[in-house]
Amino acid sequence: MDVMEKVEKTEPVIRDFLVWLWYKSETNHGIIDLEGNGQVEIRFNGRITLETDADEPRESITCSGDHPRLREARFALTENKKITKAAMTLIMGDDEYSFSMDSRWMNFSSFNGPKVLRDDPDDPEGRFYEKAGLMEKAVAAMDKVYVAFIRWRISGQWEDEELPAIKKWIHKKERVQRPEGEE
Repeated sequence: MDVMEKVEKTEPVIRDFLVWLWYKSETNHGIIDLEGNGQVEIRFNGRITLETDADEPRESITCSGDHPRLREARFALTENKKITKAAMTLIMGDDEYSFSMDSRWMNFSSFNGPKVLRDDPDDPEGRFYEKAGLMEKAVAAMDKVYVAFIRWRISGQWEDEELPAIKKWIHKKERVQRPEGEE
C-alpha cells in the first residue's frame, strides 16, 4: 500500500476526529479527559472548511465568523459534507495554543503558542529550544486527545452513546435570540 492509499484509508477517521473535537468543544465546555494524563480544553475558533466526498462532484464551503457554533457549517454536516480543515485553540493549564488542523495529513498550520519567556542574550539558542519545546508539548497533547478519540471510536460506547449524541448535536436547531422589541 503506497502513502496515498494509506491517506485515503485514514482520512475518514481524521474527519470523524475533527467532528468529534468540534462536538466536544460545544459540549462539556470543551473539556476532554486524557485518561490519567489530565485534561485539556478544545475551542473551535470560527473557521471550518468542509467538502463533499471524493466520489461526489467536488463542493467546498468555508465558514468563518465570531459565532462559535457556526450554524452554516453544522448544516453542511447534515448535507454529507466532511470537515477538511478547522481552526482551534488547545488550552492546557495556563498555556493556550491556536492552530489549524487538516484531515488529509493531520497537519498543524498557523501555529501560535504561549509567549516565549527566555530572552537571554548569552543564550540565543535558548529561545528557539523553548519555542520548540512548547510546540512539542501541544503536539503531544493532541496525540493524547487523538488516542482518547480512538479509544472511544473502537469501543462499544461509540455506536451506542457517542455517535448518536454527535448526530443529535449536528441536527440540533438553535433558537435565534432576537433583540428586545424586534418581532
